[in-house]
This record gives sequence, C-alpha cells and structure tokens, in this order.
Amino acid sequence: MSIVITGATGQLGGLVIQNLLGKKVPANQIVAVVRNVEKASALAELGIDFRHGDYNDQASLEKAFAGASKLLFIPSPDAHDETLRMAQHTHVVNAAKTAQIGHILYYGFAFGEESKLSLAPTHVSTENMIRTANIPYTFLRNSLYQI
Repeated sequence: MSIVITGATGQLGGLVIQNLLGKKVPANQIVAVVRNVEKASALAELGIDFRHGDYNDQASLEKAFAGASKLLFIPSPDAHDETLRMAQHTHVVNAAKTAQIGHILYYGFAFGEESKLSLAPTHVSTENMIRTANIPYTFLRNSLYQI
C-alpha cells in the first residue's frame, strides 16, 4: 500500500506527511508528488519517495501515481485562474483513473453549492468529476473563515 500526496512541498502537504509519519506510517509507504524536485530534498532525507508531477501535465501525474493505492488530492494553487484550475483538476482525476488509484481523498471546499466565492464552482465541479470516476472517494471539506 502506498499513499500519494499531491502538493507535498506545500504547507498542507507537508503537514499531512509529518502527521502520517507521526502516526507510524512508514516513509516507504508515502509518495510525495512535487512540481519542483529541487524543493523535495527534505522529503528524501526522511526516506520518502518523491516523484515529479505537474497538474498541467497529465502524463507526469500518471507516472507519479503509478502503483499507489490512495491519493490525497490537494487542489491546484493557481487560484487566480479557475479555468486553468479546472483543467488541472481534470488531469489529476484522469491520471488517477489511468493509474488505477484505489481511493481518492479530495481536499475541497465546504458549502460550495451555496457559496458566492469564485473558487467554489471549481471545487463543486471537481467533486462531481470524482463522483463519476468510479473510484471510491472521501471529500475533506474546508470552510473559509474571517478574522
């Protein structure tokens, strides 16, 4: 069994990896997917397999997801362009299907159907795409807040 974490060098991805290691998930069962391999040296030092995967390149994602049983799909950081993000999310879901991922965990957005935020439709559409991909899934929904 291996768990693939997208966005592994980002804040959330890094925290998830640290938590998994703290829960005694062996490093050799974690695959970190990164856009920039130069940023992955700390992961390598932990014994974690890191693979290049770019949301703009479906083939790179297929290679990065190969052999994994679970995928934590952290949304694209390109929040300035929802059309681009939707294309990127499509690449992730299609690559997960090709790689025969056994379960997708998607870090989405709570109450997206009611939200007026510009990012909400992308999350709703991504969840719908995952639902129809015939891959078991879990949606982890984050709610935004104000200080």
